[in-house]
Amino acid sequence: MIRVLLNCVSGMALAASMAMVQAEIVIDRTRLIYPAAARVVTLTLRNEADSPRLVQVWIDEGDPQMAPELSDVPFTVTPPILRMDPGKAQALRVIYHPVPRQAMTDPQEVVYWLNVLGIRPTDAASHQLQLAFRTRIKLFLRPNALPGRAEDAVAALQWQLADDRPVLRVRNPSAFHVTLSSVALNLEGVEYRHENPPMLAPRSTAELIMPGWVVPWRGTPTLRSTTLDDYGATHESTQRIGR
Repeated sequence: MIRVLLNCVSGMALAASMAMVQAEIVIDRTRLIYPAAARVVTLTLRNEADSPRLVQVWIDEGDPQMAPELSDVPFTVTPPILRMDPGKAQALRVIYHPVPRQAMTDPQEVVYWLNVLGIRPTDAASHQLQLAFRTRIKLFLRPNALPGRAEDAVAALQWQLADDRPVLRVRNPSAFHVTLSSVALNLEGVEYRHENPPMLAPRSTAELIMPGWVVPWRGTPTLRSTTLDDYGATHESTQRIGR
């Protein structure tokens, strides 16, 4: 049944909107944290359009092109398909279904994506061009008893500048994801920015190319970075970086 609404989009124009301010069906948060021990987690949708919308909701593992009916994730969303009148809100229930798996020797947070697709209903005889807007937000499945705390993961990041390339290395030793929203280096009054920093997976290392940075370099650079917390709020930190 989950494919029904997408099939209605056949022959229409589909616009995938990643910025919630552009979407007509607005989610009440920018990310969803799911503690594995929770029986259910709820979130709220609101129709900000001036007319009714058909809405489909599903979760995937990160491939935005995958059809909802092909997504194999340990979650159920209810209701998966609904009709929303303008100005009305609707609560969604997300339920995690643990699956038997080999015990993890190094448990860590896992990220999924929650999709909300809104479509304007039309008559079968209508020949109007129709737009469907999709919003995607991250869903973080947080296993029980992870070592450390999510709010301490940013301070645990390990930064290092390469000697022979304009590259900034960062290692995330924690069991949590860290979402970087900006990274800037300052040396002798000149700032070098990385425009599209990644989300750092647990126990991972990333290399960020810093355009304009000249090697070999001298002095002690200052790193200024901003990150997003569990509620989507931005936090800034500044530190010195050595070799």
